[in-house]
Amino acid sequence: MGYRPKRRVYELDFTGTEWEGLEASVRGLTVGEELELNEMEWTPENTVKALVKRLVSWNVEDDDGPVPTTFEGVCRQDGAMVLAILNALRTVGSGVPDPLPQTSPDGEPSPAVPIPMAPLSESPEHSAVPA
Repeated sequence: MGYRPKRRVYELDFTGTEWEGLEASVRGLTVGEELELNEMEWTPENTVKALVKRLVSWNVEDDDGPVPTTFEGVCRQDGAMVLAILNALRTVGSGVPDPLPQTSPDGEPSPAVPIPMAPLSESPEHSAVPA
């Protein structure tokens, strides 16, 4: 019996954003899909189609109830929300973590011991200019 790898499904997190409460699950790409995306012309329509192929589920509703994760369902949504999903997807798909906090020690001295420096002698063997 062979090994059957699991498909990755990413739960996108919108905590602390304008879209807090939105839940979306997307599956990872296969190598073939990555290659296909690299060759694809990036039009708005193709971008939405690429998202729909990976969108497993979401909790989006409208006046008629749950919105399907279809091309038509995604196209009925606010463009900024779809862009937020795409950006979250790009972040988890790239494996790049969220940016580091912008705090710093604000100029504290380095813990390293300084290396003493002295000028080289002016002998010809230590001269920067060839003799």
